[in-house]
Order: sequence, then structure tokens, then C-alpha cells
Amino acid sequence: MRFVESGAPGADTIVLLHGGNVAGWMWGTQVPAFTDFHTLVPDLPGFGASNDLPWPGIGGAADAVATIIREHATGARAHVVGLSLGSSVAIELAVRHPDLVQSLFLASAAVTPLPRSTTIGTRMMLRFWRQRGFWEFLARSYGLPADAVDQFIETGLGIQVETARAIYREVVLGVSPDRLAAIGAPTIAVAGGRDTAAISRRSLDRIAGAVPGALTATAPEMHHQWNIENVELFNAAVRAWIERRVLADGLARTGPDTSRE
Repeated sequence: MRFVESGAPGADTIVLLHGGNVAGWMWGTQVPAFTDFHTLVPDLPGFGASNDLPWPGIGGAADAVATIIREHATGARAHVVGLSLGSSVAIELAVRHPDLVQSLFLASAAVTPLPRSTTIGTRMMLRFWRQRGFWEFLARSYGLPADAVDQFIETGLGIQVETARAIYREVVLGVSPDRLAAIGAPTIAVAGGRDTAAISRRSLDRIAGAVPGALTATAPEMHHQWNIENVELFNAAVRAWIERRVLADGLARTGPDTSRE
């Protein structure tokens, strides 16, 4: 699995795990903001520079990330930041390899079973997967800035529909509360306030109720790909969590903990 390494050698490591319709490039506005850390940015199997590799399942992807952390992370441990599919891989990584994870930042995580309406919509989406117009529509629905749209479209067209179908079959099932309860790393989950209810409400509720000590919050007015939509807020949120275990200003807490930066 290909990855890009940058930042300060010997500093704490941040691993950035991309979403399901993009690749490691989506972190292009995060990496320059964390040059005081050591960063590792994989292209998961089937995506970006790793699109020649078959999708190994979320568990297999988590194991591949674990290998990168063991071999390249400072002290063989990392703060793990994931968005969407990346959050699913991050959760599995924390459960399967707890010794490697210092903290979890789960953005736009989907952990509840997808509703029937979403299931039908996804099946329709897969029919248009290889059409440029579909990716143009998806870019607009994500609220992506103009300078990210072309790369988003080209990356999407490079993802095999078989990879997308296999990922969908896993994600549609969600993550059980018992599996979430096995997470031992400090965890925060943040969803865009304008993301789907399955993510911005139901998934956050499940994480808050199942992951020991987890903080949950929304990024008001943001959509699914909010690391690109509001770069400053996303970067501040990651830094506040990694460095101080607090909620950054600009996020809206959805649980009882009121600690803030």
C-alpha cells in the first residue's frame, strides 16, 4: 500500500485516512498545517496510487495501516484521523491493534446501518459510477471548493466499481455497539451539521453511547467532506484534540461533556 511520509522526524505521528470516493490527496490542506508532527498519508487499497491493489475489506485495510504504523511511525504509535471510510478503517484499527493508536479523530463516521432509502440510492449511484457527470454532481453535493473538483473527479473515475460495491456491502451494516465499546483510545467523533441524519445524528449517538469516554460534536453548516469545506475549522479541531483532548471553538457539542479549547 502506497503512502506519503512528511513532517518532523521524531515528532508524534499523525496518520490521515481518506474517504471512500477520494484518496490521500484529500489531506492536501491538512498536511501543511501539521509540519510540527510526523505525518503518514496512505492511499488505501483500490484508491489513488494504490488503485491497482484489490480492496481487502475494512479489516484488511486496517491491518495494512497497522503495518505502516509499526514500521514508520514514531515509537510505533500514531494519532489516527479518518474521514468517512477512513473513520471505519480507523475504528477497526483501534479494535484490532490497540497498542498502535494514541488517539482517534473520527470525521463523518457512519456506524449505524444505512437506511433503506440510502441503500436504494447507493445502488443507483453504482450504476453511474463510470460517468463523469455523476462525479461532477457528487462534488457539488459535497460542497467542494472549485480547486478540488477536478482532482476529485479524476480520482473517482479511477476507482473500480467493484471496489465501491465491496465497501458498500461492509459499510451498510454499520458497527455494533459491542465493537465500538472495545475501543480503548481517546476518541472524538465530529460530523458536518448538514450531513445525513445517519451520520450527523444516529452515528454520533451510537459512538457517544458505546465508545468509553468519547466526545461527539457537529461542525455547523458543514457537509460530509468538511475537511476541505472549512479547512481552518477542521485543522483547529484536530490540533485541539491531539494536543489537549478538548473540543475546538466552532464545533457544537452533542453530548454532556462541555470542555472546550
